[in-house]
Amino acid sequence: MDPTPVEEMKRLFGNDVGNVNVPGMEIGTQHKYAFDILADFKPGEAPLRPEIAARFRRAPSFGPGDPALICTGVMGFPLADLLSEPIKIAQAPRLTIVLYEAGYLHRQIFTDGRPHDTALGPSWMGDSIGHWEGDTFVADTVNFNDKTWLDRMGHPHSDALHVVERIRRRNHDHLVDDITIEDPKAYTKPWTVHLDFLLRPTWTLGEQFCEDQDSFLDIEKKETTPAK
Repeated sequence: MDPTPVEEMKRLFGNDVGNVNVPGMEIGTQHKYAFDILADFKPGEAPLRPEIAARFRRAPSFGPGDPALICTGVMGFPLADLLSEPIKIAQAPRLTIVLYEAGYLHRQIFTDGRPHDTALGPSWMGDSIGHWEGDTFVADTVNFNDKTWLDRMGHPHSDALHVVERIRRRNHDHLVDDITIEDPKAYTKPWTVHLDFLLRPTWTLGEQFCEDQDSFLDIEKKETTPAK
């Protein structure tokens, strides 16, 4: 993904946004939507319903309670698309598979004409079906649970979340992904975020594994505590 420039990140989130001690997650490698999926809205204009705004204010981002840090949970979709870790897309005649380095997640987008499958009940990554409109691949995802966040800042969603992606190739090395997010239980209107992905043909997905949350927080605390 093409990251958001450092100066733009500081303008949006303040100069302290650069105080990141995790290798590979430095500012300049991240996208603004991973931090705040509502970053394009002016203060007071974000379409959160009051009860969802209250949940957001209580969200303990990057600490206990963050679903992305719990070994038995996942960060979910669309957040997985917004992070700096690489993504691999594999296409077959009736199926497109998206592999994420972050959390070893994956999505299956069925393109064989089937309807959404709601028999399995709500899920972390939702149920995805896709089709082509000219040179644009349209992926439609529903059937989410309400246990994940839309971004690392903690914007929640309900089980009515509906995500539509319109993916097209701008040129040989760039994919454009317009992601429309609709959740009538949590937000007053849909909105769209725009992502650009850069082709890295020599890259492979690295290994990630689940680490105990308390150990992760202890390491982070040690890294940020000045030496005596």
